[in-house]
Amino acid sequence: MKEFNVVPGSLGWLEVRLGIPTASQFHRILTPKTQNFSAQARGYAFRLVAEKLLNESAESIDYIEHVQRGKDLEPQAAQMFTLVEEMELAPVGFLTTDDMMIGATPDRRIVGASAFLEIKCPAAWTHLEYLVDGFGADYMPQVQGQIFVGEAEWAARWSFHPRMPPRLEKTPRDDAYIANLKAALDEFTDMRLGIIEQVKRMGFFEEHAHVATAVDALAAEFDRRQPGAFDV
Repeated sequence: MKEFNVVPGSLGWLEVRLGIPTASQFHRILTPKTQNFSAQARGYAFRLVAEKLLNESAESIDYIEHVQRGKDLEPQAAQMFTLVEEMELAPVGFLTTDDMMIGATPDRRIVGASAFLEIKCPAAWTHLEYLVDGFGADYMPQVQGQIFVGEAEWAARWSFHPRMPPRLEKTPRDDAYIANLKAALDEFTDMRLGIIEQVKRMGFFEEHAHVATAVDALAAEFDRRQPGAFDV
Protein backbone atom coordinates (compact mmCIF):
# COMPACT_ATOMS: atom_id res chain seq x y z
CA MET A 1 0.00 0.00 0.00
CA LYS A 2 1.10 3.56 -0.72
CA GLU A 3 -0.22 6.73 0.88
CA PHE A 4 -0.13 10.24 -0.62
CA ASN A 5 -0.37 13.08 1.88
CA VAL A 6 -3.06 15.15 0.15
CA VAL A 7 -6.19 16.70 1.65
CA PRO A 8 -9.41 15.05 0.38
CA GLY A 9 -11.31 17.42 -1.89
CA SER A 10 -8.22 19.54 -2.62
CA LEU A 11 -6.68 20.14 -6.03
CA GLY A 12 -3.81 17.82 -5.10
CA TRP A 13 -6.30 15.10 -4.18
CA LEU A 14 -8.12 15.48 -7.51
CA GLU A 15 -4.82 15.28 -9.36
CA VAL A 16 -3.40 12.24 -7.59
CA ARG A 17 -6.55 10.15 -8.16
CA LEU A 18 -6.82 11.13 -11.82
CA GLY A 19 -7.64 8.13 -13.99
CA ILE A 20 -7.65 5.67 -11.05
CA PRO A 21 -10.75 3.70 -9.95
CA THR A 22 -11.51 4.62 -6.35
CA ALA A 23 -13.47 2.90 -3.59
CA SER A 24 -16.34 5.41 -3.66
CA GLN A 25 -17.04 4.25 -7.24
CA PHE A 26 -16.49 0.51 -6.80
CA HIS A 27 -20.28 0.02 -7.00
CA ARG A 28 -19.83 0.81 -10.71
CA ILE A 29 -17.53 -2.20 -10.98
CA LEU A 30 -19.10 -4.70 -8.56
CA THR A 31 -22.87 -4.53 -8.06
CA PRO A 32 -23.59 -4.15 -4.31
CA LYS A 33 -26.41 -6.69 -4.03
CA THR A 34 -25.52 -9.43 -6.53
CA GLN A 35 -21.72 -9.00 -6.46
CA ASN A 36 -21.63 -9.37 -10.24
CA PHE A 37 -19.45 -7.39 -12.62
CA SER A 38 -21.43 -4.21 -13.20
CA ALA A 39 -22.91 -3.11 -16.51
CA GLN A 40 -21.68 0.39 -15.57
CA ALA A 41 -18.05 -0.72 -15.58
CA ARG A 42 -17.22 -0.02 -19.23
CA GLY A 43 -18.65 3.49 -19.10
CA TYR A 44 -16.67 4.17 -15.92
CA ALA A 45 -13.53 2.85 -17.62
CA PHE A 46 -13.98 5.29 -20.51
CA ARG A 47 -14.40 8.12 -18.02
CA LEU A 48 -11.10 7.24 -16.33
CA VAL A 49 -9.27 6.85 -19.63
CA ALA A 50 -10.53 10.27 -20.69
CA GLU A 51 -9.27 11.75 -17.41
CA LYS A 52 -5.83 10.28 -18.00
CA LEU A 53 -5.78 11.31 -21.64
CA LEU A 54 -6.82 14.92 -21.00
CA ASN A 55 -5.14 15.28 -17.59
CA GLU A 56 -8.42 16.67 -16.31
CA SER A 57 -10.76 15.50 -13.55
CA ALA A 58 -14.23 14.47 -14.68
CA GLU A 59 -15.77 15.42 -11.33
CA SER A 60 -18.55 17.95 -11.77
CA ILE A 61 -18.76 21.24 -9.88
CA ASP A 62 -21.98 19.97 -8.29
CA TYR A 63 -20.13 16.90 -6.99
CA ILE A 64 -17.30 18.98 -5.58
CA GLU A 65 -19.77 21.32 -3.86
CA HIS A 66 -21.61 18.30 -2.45
CA VAL A 67 -18.31 16.98 -1.08
CA GLN A 68 -17.57 20.39 0.41
CA ARG A 69 -20.91 20.50 2.25
CA GLY A 70 -20.03 17.18 3.82
CA LYS A 71 -16.52 18.40 4.67
CA ASP A 72 -17.98 21.45 6.46
CA LEU A 73 -19.72 19.16 8.96
CA GLU A 74 -17.02 16.48 9.02
CA PRO A 75 -14.90 17.95 11.88
CA GLN A 76 -17.98 18.11 14.11
CA ALA A 77 -18.95 14.58 13.14
CA ALA A 78 -15.43 13.29 13.84
CA GLN A 79 -15.34 15.04 17.22
CA MET A 80 -18.64 13.43 18.23
CA PHE A 81 -17.31 10.03 17.17
CA THR A 82 -14.25 10.39 19.40
CA LEU A 83 -16.43 11.44 22.35
CA VAL A 84 -19.10 8.78 21.94
CA GLU A 85 -16.89 5.86 20.91
CA GLU A 86 -13.78 6.94 22.87
CA MET A 87 -11.53 6.26 19.91
CA GLU A 88 -8.80 8.58 18.63
CA LEU A 89 -8.79 9.51 14.95
CA ALA A 90 -6.01 10.54 12.57
CA PRO A 91 -6.14 12.00 9.04
CA VAL A 92 -5.63 9.82 5.98
CA GLY A 93 -4.34 10.85 2.55
CA PHE A 94 -5.01 9.07 -0.73
CA LEU A 95 -4.27 5.34 -0.57
CA THR A 96 -3.35 3.12 -3.49
CA THR A 97 -2.36 -0.46 -4.04
CA ASP A 98 1.38 -0.98 -4.55
CA ASP A 99 0.96 -0.89 -8.33
CA MET A 100 -1.05 2.37 -8.04
CA MET A 101 -3.86 0.88 -10.13
CA ILE A 102 -6.58 1.10 -7.45
CA GLY A 103 -7.24 3.85 -4.89
CA ALA A 104 -9.30 4.81 -1.83
CA THR A 105 -9.78 7.81 0.45
CA PRO A 106 -11.08 6.85 3.91
CA ASP A 107 -12.11 9.88 5.95
CA ARG A 108 -10.05 8.97 9.02
CA ARG A 109 -7.72 6.32 10.38
CA ILE A 110 -8.72 4.88 13.77
CA VAL A 111 -5.66 5.15 16.00
CA GLY A 112 -4.56 1.93 17.70
CA ALA A 113 -6.55 -0.27 15.34
CA SER A 114 -6.18 -1.59 11.82
CA ALA A 115 -9.31 0.28 10.83
CA PHE A 116 -10.76 3.27 8.98
CA LEU A 117 -13.73 5.54 9.55
CA GLU A 118 -16.06 6.65 6.76
CA ILE A 119 -18.04 9.74 7.77
CA LYS A 120 -21.37 10.59 6.17
CA CYS A 121 -23.11 13.94 6.74
CA PRO A 122 -26.25 13.46 4.64
CA ALA A 123 -29.49 15.36 4.31
CA ALA A 124 -31.94 14.91 7.19
CA TRP A 125 -34.16 12.42 5.32
CA THR A 126 -31.21 10.28 4.25
CA HIS A 127 -29.81 10.25 7.79
CA LEU A 128 -33.25 9.30 9.11
CA GLU A 129 -33.31 6.41 6.65
CA TYR A 130 -29.95 5.22 7.99
CA LEU A 131 -31.27 5.42 11.56
CA VAL A 132 -34.32 3.31 10.73
CA ASP A 133 -33.13 0.94 7.99
CA GLY A 134 -29.34 0.95 8.39
CA PHE A 135 -26.85 1.47 5.59
CA GLY A 136 -27.80 -1.60 3.57
CA ALA A 137 -25.63 -3.22 0.91
CA ASP A 138 -25.02 -0.10 -1.18
CA TYR A 139 -21.88 0.95 0.69
CA MET A 140 -20.30 -2.51 0.85
CA PRO A 141 -18.12 -2.10 -2.27
CA GLN A 142 -16.77 1.17 -0.87
CA VAL A 143 -16.18 -0.09 2.67
CA GLN A 144 -14.69 -3.45 1.73
CA GLY A 145 -12.74 -1.60 -0.96
CA GLN A 146 -11.21 0.69 1.66
CA ILE A 147 -10.35 -2.34 3.78
CA PHE A 148 -8.79 -4.03 0.74
CA VAL A 149 -6.74 -1.07 -0.50
CA GLY A 150 -5.79 0.07 3.02
CA GLU A 151 -4.97 -3.48 4.18
CA ALA A 152 -7.21 -3.03 7.24
CA GLU A 153 -9.15 -5.43 9.44
CA TRP A 154 -12.37 -3.45 9.75
CA ALA A 155 -14.04 -0.16 8.94
CA ALA A 156 -16.76 1.91 10.57
CA ARG A 157 -19.48 3.96 8.91
CA TRP A 158 -20.65 6.96 10.92
CA SER A 159 -23.62 9.01 9.79
CA PHE A 160 -23.95 12.41 11.45
CA HIS A 161 -26.66 15.06 11.49
CA PRO A 162 -26.38 17.95 13.97
CA ARG A 163 -30.04 17.64 15.04
CA MET A 164 -30.37 13.86 15.22
CA PRO A 165 -28.59 11.01 17.00
CA PRO A 166 -25.68 9.50 15.03
CA ARG A 167 -25.66 6.09 13.40
CA LEU A 168 -22.64 3.78 13.63
CA GLU A 169 -22.05 0.52 11.80
CA LYS A 170 -18.84 -1.47 12.10
CA THR A 171 -17.95 -3.73 9.19
CA PRO A 172 -15.31 -6.44 9.61
CA ARG A 173 -13.02 -7.54 6.80
CA ASP A 174 -14.85 -10.06 4.59
CA ASP A 175 -12.21 -12.01 2.67
CA ALA A 176 -14.78 -13.77 0.47
CA TYR A 177 -16.33 -10.43 -0.52
CA ILE A 178 -12.88 -8.92 -1.09
CA ALA A 179 -11.95 -11.88 -3.33
CA ASN A 180 -15.01 -11.16 -5.48
CA LEU A 181 -14.20 -7.44 -5.46
CA LYS A 182 -10.57 -8.04 -6.40
CA ALA A 183 -11.60 -10.30 -9.29
CA ALA A 184 -13.94 -7.58 -10.57
CA LEU A 185 -11.22 -4.94 -10.15
CA ASP A 186 -8.74 -7.11 -12.06
CA GLU A 187 -11.28 -7.52 -14.87
CA PHE A 188 -11.92 -3.78 -14.83
CA THR A 189 -8.19 -3.00 -14.95
CA ASP A 190 -7.77 -5.29 -17.97
CA MET A 191 -10.71 -3.52 -19.63
CA ARG A 192 -9.31 -0.07 -18.87
CA LEU A 193 -5.83 -0.95 -20.14
CA GLY A 194 -7.39 -2.54 -23.21
CA ILE A 195 -9.23 0.70 -24.00
CA ILE A 196 -5.96 2.61 -23.61
CA GLU A 197 -4.27 0.25 -26.07
CA GLN A 198 -7.09 0.75 -28.56
CA VAL A 199 -6.71 4.52 -28.26
CA LYS A 200 -2.94 4.21 -28.69
CA ARG A 201 -3.47 2.34 -31.95
CA MET A 202 -5.50 5.32 -33.13
CA GLY A 203 -2.33 7.39 -32.75
CA PHE A 204 -3.72 9.86 -30.26
CA PHE A 205 -1.33 9.13 -27.42
CA GLU A 206 1.69 9.31 -29.72
CA GLU A 207 0.52 12.65 -31.13
CA HIS A 208 -0.04 14.00 -27.62
CA ALA A 209 2.90 12.43 -25.84
CA HIS A 210 3.40 15.62 -23.83
CA VAL A 211 0.13 14.95 -21.97
CA ALA A 212 1.07 13.37 -18.65
CA THR A 213 -1.13 12.85 -15.62
CA ALA A 214 -0.26 13.82 -12.09
CA VAL A 215 -0.17 10.12 -11.24
CA ASP A 216 2.58 9.57 -13.80
CA ALA A 217 4.60 12.39 -12.25
CA LEU A 218 4.09 11.01 -8.75
CA ALA A 219 5.10 7.54 -9.89
CA ALA A 220 8.36 9.03 -11.17
CA GLU A 221 8.78 10.77 -7.81
CA PHE A 222 8.45 7.41 -6.06
CA ASP A 223 11.31 6.09 -8.19
CA ARG A 224 13.53 9.07 -7.38
CA ARG A 225 13.00 8.97 -3.63
CA GLN A 226 14.54 6.57 -1.16
CA PRO A 227 12.81 3.16 -1.44
CA GLY A 228 9.93 2.87 1.01
CA ALA A 229 9.71 6.61 1.64
CA PHE A 230 5.98 6.63 0.96
CA ASP A 231 5.18 3.00 1.62
CA VAL A 232 2.88 2.23 4.56
